[in-house]
Amino acid sequence: MNPVGTLVLIGSLAALAPEPARAQQQTAPNAAARSTPDAIDDATRTAVLAARDAIWRAWFAHDTAALRRLLPRSTTAGEGGRWESRDEIVAGSLRAASSGRRLVSIRFDDTRIHANGNVVVVFSNYTMELEAQGRRNTVTGSASEVFVQTDGIWRNPFWYLGSR
Repeated sequence: MNPVGTLVLIGSLAALAPEPARAQQQTAPNAAARSTPDAIDDATRTAVLAARDAIWRAWFAHDTAALRRLLPRSTTAGEGGRWESRDEIVAGSLRAASSGRRLVSIRFDDTRIHANGNVVVVFSNYTMELEAQGRRNTVTGSASEVFVQTDGIWRNPFWYLGSR
């Protein structure tokens, strides 16, 4: 059989294969199967966003007990090419307290949430109004945050803050 005839025969046989067989076929050797993120229900969305809010507010309120409860020991956070451990994050909160800086307001816009089981990734833009020594300033940026549910609590083991 010539090469064109072989291609036509293979194409015809592939079209006749039952759906489960076609679904198992991979387009390339060792290709990863496509996965789609789980749909996130309203209760999960509300709980994750409440955890995010609690962590941001705990940092600015210098609530080290809440930070230690909501941030696993393995937490890593980045901003501007720098990376910090949980202990450094908590120390940064205490340094902010001694500087007199306080959070006046915070708003998250364009929030996108992707879930996969008990792991949720949240992408958003933020706008904070801060006050220090009687002067207010506005800080904006983007946030990529990972939340993991353990023992019924949404914890935040990773985030990265970038410019908008």
